[in-house]
Amino acid sequence: MNGNMMNGNARTVRQILPVILRITFFVVLTTLGAAKMTVVEAQTREHRAVEKLPVNRARVENLQRWVSAGHDAWCRDAKSVAAMSVSRVVPEFANYDFELSSLTTEDGKSSGDKAVYTFHSIDGYASYRVTLRRFGWQSKLAGSAADRVWVPVRMEKITRDLLN
Repeated sequence: MNGNMMNGNARTVRQILPVILRITFFVVLTTLGAAKMTVVEAQTREHRAVEKLPVNRARVENLQRWVSAGHDAWCRDAKSVAAMSVSRVVPEFANYDFELSSLTTEDGKSSGDKAVYTFHSIDGYASYRVTLRRFGWQSKLAGSAADRVWVPVRMEKITRDLLN
């Protein structure tokens, strides 16, 4: 009789064990799913404020004449113009002693007539994206396409809020 009882218990365990494993697997997957939802909720939210900068053709032509006469040659360098534009708009970057170009990442959207630069704040909560253009009508005053000055046409502020 003892032998039959042992076989009966072994059969019951073989039948119950898969059910217990399925329930445990379901509980683990549910727990992981809930944990993943909280990670998604803890990500940051971005806010974008875009400002299109008006282009005054007469002012750009005067600047082009000034640069063509040998003054302020940095206006021909897109990165320098972007850094100067950001330092004028954002007081946070105005008083730093280090070079702003070390904070910039080029977005890869550069061409002969358009360049986009992104500057990141030290704390990582704000970024400033500057779009620069060179216009075809500048060639009359500049001589060659490489001598045209860069003009900021768009400024975008991207702020990130950490959700708690």
